[in-house]
Amino acid sequence: AEFVPFSGYWVGSTVSATPIAPNVVLVVSSGTGNATQLGRFEMTSPHLTYLDTFAVDGEQIFTAANGDTLTAEFTGQFIPQADGSLEATLECVITGGTGRFAGATGSYDFHIVAVPNGTTGFDSAATIDGEISSVGSRR
Repeated sequence: AEFVPFSGYWVGSTVSATPIAPNVVLVVSSGTGNATQLGRFEMTSPHLTYLDTFAVDGEQIFTAANGDTLTAEFTGQFIPQADGSLEATLECVITGGTGRFAGATGSYDFHIVAVPNGTTGFDSAATIDGEISSVGSRR
């Protein structure tokens, strides 16, 4: 496959946080952004957060304006900052999608800063920087 840049931004917040084991919380974050190859999108991220280490792993599901989806799996490590925020660079691997993203491959860094919002959890902003297989090169 040929690869093209995949870059952009996302802003979102915690939608739900459900404890599922000691020090393990199933978190769902959701928001919107804009990225090359995707255009304007909505992205939801169900993931596990390990409260004792601030490690995270889970999925990111991007939905383009026309309904095509792009899915990735990620792992990462949040680092608590002096101001109370958390910062991480999540390592994301594209696992496929639907529509024009069916069979997509690639990877990207998702650099995120999460700020406690006092209610649902965190308000977050992130940048996306990586590459994705170009639409015409997968066949």
